[in-house]
Amino acid sequence: MAQFRTGDGSDGSVVVSIEGDFDLADVDEFLELALPCLERSDRVEIDLGRVTFIDSSGLGALVRVRKEGSETGTKVSLVDVSPATHRLLEITGLHHAFDIAPREA
Repeated sequence: MAQFRTGDGSDGSVVVSIEGDFDLADVDEFLELALPCLERSDRVEIDLGRVTFIDSSGLGALVRVRKEGSETGTKVSLVDVSPATHRLLEITGLHHAFDIAPREA
């Protein structure tokens, strides 16, 4: 089960953090939290550094947030991508679809 939280980045972005196993059981809660963030800022960062597992449903939720961000002019970036998430992005070929950044020091 994943845990989610939001916060404000130092650069005016909104940060959505995910921790734990992100799968079908968590998608609705994530979308309820993340989608409104697209209206709060022109930049949303999704922090994946503490994701221990992600399935296709979790990945689909990330794609949906990115797509809706694109439609509203909000830049959505994945930050501090965990090894589990990076592996799934590469296997599916979606690593090119996202702006991926390391965690800032």
